[in-house]
Amino acid sequence: MNSYRQYRAPVENGSSLIEPPLSDAADLLRSNVAKSASHGPFWDSLRTRARASLIEDAIRYTSAYRDTSWVDAGSVGPIVMAGHQPSLFHPGVWFKNFALDDIARRVGGIGVNLVVDNDVASGSSIRVPSVRPHGPTGSRQPHYEVVPYDEAGGGVPYEQTTVRSRDLFDHFDKAVTEAVGGVVDEPSVTKLWRHALSAIDRCGVAGCALAQARHGLEGELGLRTLELPLGVVCRTSAYAEFVLAILTELPRFHGCYNDSADRYRGAHGIRSSAHPVPNLAEHDGWFEAPLWIYGNDSPERKAAWVKMADDHLIISDRVAQRPRELRIDVRHPKLAAEQLANLVSPNFKLRPRALVTTMYARMVLSDLFLHGIGGGKYDQLGDQICAEFFHVEPLPFMVISATIQLPGLTQADHGQQTRSLRRQLRDLDFQPERFGDRVELDQKLVARKSELIAMVAEPAEKKLSSKKQNSKKQWHDEVATINAELSKQLGPLRSQLRSELAESERAQAAQRLMASREHPFCVFPIEYLQTTYAKLLSHD
Repeated sequence: MNSYRQYRAPVENGSSLIEPPLSDAADLLRSNVAKSASHGPFWDSLRTRARASLIEDAIRYTSAYRDTSWVDAGSVGPIVMAGHQPSLFHPGVWFKNFALDDIARRVGGIGVNLVVDNDVASGSSIRVPSVRPHGPTGSRQPHYEVVPYDEAGGGVPYEQTTVRSRDLFDHFDKAVTEAVGGVVDEPSVTKLWRHALSAIDRCGVAGCALAQARHGLEGELGLRTLELPLGVVCRTSAYAEFVLAILTELPRFHGCYNDSADRYRGAHGIRSSAHPVPNLAEHDGWFEAPLWIYGNDSPERKAAWVKMADDHLIISDRVAQRPRELRIDVRHPKLAAEQLANLVSPNFKLRPRALVTTMYARMVLSDLFLHGIGGGKYDQLGDQICAEFFHVEPLPFMVISATIQLPGLTQADHGQQTRSLRRQLRDLDFQPERFGDRVELDQKLVARKSELIAMVAEPAEKKLSSKKQNSKKQWHDEVATINAELSKQLGPLRSQLRSELAESERAQAAQRLMASREHPFCVFPIEYLQTTYAKLLSHD
């Protein structure tokens, strides 16, 4: 049975997960460089061309919105890479970008963040903690407020999220600041959104603007990294060659992919056939590829399907009405890669699915890849697929995350209070005599219950010889009757405890809400995050 590492988010506020530790990063990178050198000429050639394009494109892309004069394009050293969707994620995810800068400096290399803009956007808003009056009573109890930056409802890849409402986008920072007022005084969204407004004028796409805004703010904070959208990487001939290495042997890749996914599900006791990834399908001679097809004129992602016809590879989305298709002559691999790279267009985008994205990023583009917790879990499946299909040892990665809560939270133990109140409410029914010091109870009933309890405590011989000994059922029925009568006398106390329990549960829920690690980084004060990140990176 395969052994899988289990990565879990840190529990304590201000704590991090860094595996292996930062002090091992340089050794891990050197080991990866040595391993990649043994992979053979196909990989050597692919890496050389892909990395040259990566650095050239990343400098060109990044220089459009922040300074890149610090980069020596002719001598960049090893490449450390991270990646994430262009969203307003929580501070534990953003910590990875600060670690990217730190590790790249430690190893004398360059950090490149890959913007995974082919993932589907879940919407165009964020949830933020708020204490503004809400509901019919105008309660100031902590709650979530949804703050939109656009009218779009999601459902398309981030690179297709064209902004529909400039008014919402332009005033997003003010809306967030007002919503979190009383929770956070100076949210970082104010500084972030100055960069976002410049970015949206350049690209008009929300995903692009959010990524450039965050990266622009990182530059303002002194981080030295480059950034590049996955969509740009996918235009290169090196990427096309990598994709064709899979597609020209897709039936064999199917076996490696599906068998590995089945083993992963079996090892984790997962019943859902869609988790962590669904198996690739086959139908009427078409093989489903680990790729997506979409375009500007039809931005919804469709599965890519492939079949061979003589010496040509047909790539199609198999949409019934107007299928998108490419035909690639694969008799000469290098020419086929050039042909594929030239045929993809704004209306035919061929993008990798998650496991192939990180496979290319780790095996081709970088010397050391930094995953978050989710990526670290699922890319162990990617390692199996890579090893079985390409017959090479996958390069190990690091997993980095952190738990950071809002500043200034009080840590009252509402959970203990809630448990105590629930026990008291239960005792009202089963041990009502305990509340005789708070409510005047029928003392005859209290005394009779004491007698019954004492009878249970008598020695077994005495109980058996006593003529007045009740049967077990009679004893139980009498105790239950007494409990019910005494419990009726506790009605006002029951109402009071229920009210206190409801308030305690509301306070406990509010505390959980406020203490969540999932709040968007843009609601936190920037100085607070900087200080916390610096401590975490220095303590590892």
